[in-house]
Amino acid sequence: MVVGELTQERDVIILGGGPAGYTAAIRASQLGRKVTLIEQAQLGGLCLNRGCIPSKVLAHAAEIKHQLKHLTALGFSIDSTHDFNQLVHYRDQVVRQLRSGVESLCQVNAIEYVQGSASFLADDRIGVEQGHQFDTYRFNDVVIATGSHSIRHDSPAILNAEQLYQLTDLPDRLVIIGQDYLALEAAMSFQALGTNVTLIADDFQLDPSINKELRRLFKKQKIQLVSGTVTAIEAGDDVTVTVVKQGQETTWTAPFLFHSLSRVPHTLELGLERIGVTLAEDGTIPVDPFGQTNHPHIYAIGDVTPGQAIATRAIHEAKRTAERLAGQTPDTTLPYYPTIIRSLPPIVSIGLTEDAAIEAGHAIRTGQFTLNANGATMIEAGTGFIKVISDATTSLLLGVHMMGEGAVELAGTFAQALEMAAKEEDVRFPIMPHPSRSEAWMEAVESLVGHAIHLSPRQQDVLTKS
Repeated sequence: MVVGELTQERDVIILGGGPAGYTAAIRASQLGRKVTLIEQAQLGGLCLNRGCIPSKVLAHAAEIKHQLKHLTALGFSIDSTHDFNQLVHYRDQVVRQLRSGVESLCQVNAIEYVQGSASFLADDRIGVEQGHQFDTYRFNDVVIATGSHSIRHDSPAILNAEQLYQLTDLPDRLVIIGQDYLALEAAMSFQALGTNVTLIADDFQLDPSINKELRRLFKKQKIQLVSGTVTAIEAGDDVTVTVVKQGQETTWTAPFLFHSLSRVPHTLELGLERIGVTLAEDGTIPVDPFGQTNHPHIYAIGDVTPGQAIATRAIHEAKRTAERLAGQTPDTTLPYYPTIIRSLPPIVSIGLTEDAAIEAGHAIRTGQFTLNANGATMIEAGTGFIKVISDATTSLLLGVHMMGEGAVELAGTFAQALEMAAKEEDVRFPIMPHPSRSEAWMEAVESLVGHAIHLSPRQQDVLTKS
């Protein structure tokens, strides 16, 4: 190891180059701070390089495969043979292009990029190790944005989320344990591309209407859904999972098992205990609404802090904390973070579910509009529904839940409506393009009071209640 002769002075140091880190770096630079960004691996973090982006490439391919029957109905002659190796090549190409884009953005925003592993030497000083080189930096402010990782198993047959989406060959069989968005996306994507998938899950913790439809879709897509308690996992050349339900034991075997578990924050290797930064029992860093730790000049954002380990939260907190570092007073109101599942079809859930709204003391109205009655959806051979929950007294929108093509694109519209404390009339009044799924959003709100044009009175009596 070669130790740098002098401690170098820096203004703002950001540890971690994932969505939280590079977003904070760019926004802080935009607002006039001099920024040094330190990343031990590749810019973009696990999300861009091994997680979010690779998984969505696979989900996109699965969606295209899912649409082949419709393309045939439109008159196209399609060869349905799929080359997984070509998909792997495309996945890696997309990742490289996006990573190159992040690198360019850092350059044009005059952000100094340092590659290496960082740890705190004092509460105003860090050391960065890269190979045989070790440099020290003294800073005015530092933002910890080192993210999180999935638990890694010793057996190569038991995969975490990052390993699953680095496979170079399509497995013929796959067992998945989990009920979160990662498990649902993986189950439908791999099954659509030709893998025989068994999903072990009990409750998906979504609105009851979506939970019910998911079970129907699993059956239609030939995904084996198994409920019960996992009592044993044995890994050899293959993986065998034992499940017990009501005293009955079953076993499921496949070359690979994907076990979707809670993520682990990257904090323990930073030397935070050395400088007295408070850590929670799970390794996360407690912070105030601006991301400030118990040391006024040390901030933390994203997966290293308590809360959902999702990129949308990390990006939001990055902008907020960067603005704070620039002397501003950003709004610290917690936003609505939509649950987005790129399943077949995709799912969006934002705000309160029906059960949660009742538990919160609201007298509610619910309305639901089937996408089979929407012109744009029928043209594209889509399916699904939009469900809206409102307060029956104030007509304030409380939650929106959608399963169907276009859900991801409409998620921003749903979030904006809830953030603006929209009432039913705020959605019913604006003119929506025709034909479009935006009309389905409007009619879902109209169905709250039985006014949806493209649903019969009988349907609205069934779907609407208060």
